[in-house]
Amino acid sequence: MHADTRSRCRASGAGLARTVPLCERKPPCRGEAPCDDDAMSRTEVRSKPCAYCGRPFTDRKRWSGRDQWDQVLYCSRGCRSKAAAARRNA
Repeated sequence: MHADTRSRCRASGAGLARTVPLCERKPPCRGEAPCDDDAMSRTEVRSKPCAYCGRPFTDRKRWSGRDQWDQVLYCSRGCRSKAAAARRNA
C-alpha cells in the first residue's frame, strides 16, 4: 500500500482504510454490449394482501427459507398488533 493512501484515509476520518490506492483501481467498463434483459431478469416474487389493511406485500427470504409464507398474514408488526387489538375489543 502506498504511504500517501494511508495518510489520506486517516486524514479523511474514514472508518475503513482503502486496500487499493486510487491510481490502481480498475475504471468502470464502458463500450461493452448492454445487458441482456432475459439473462438479468428476476424470478417471480410471490405476493398476497395483508389480512388487516389489504395492502399487497411480497415474500421475504426469511419466510420462504423456513417455509413460513403460508403462515404470514400481515404486512407489518403494526398491522399485526392492530388486528390483535381489534380481536380483543370485538
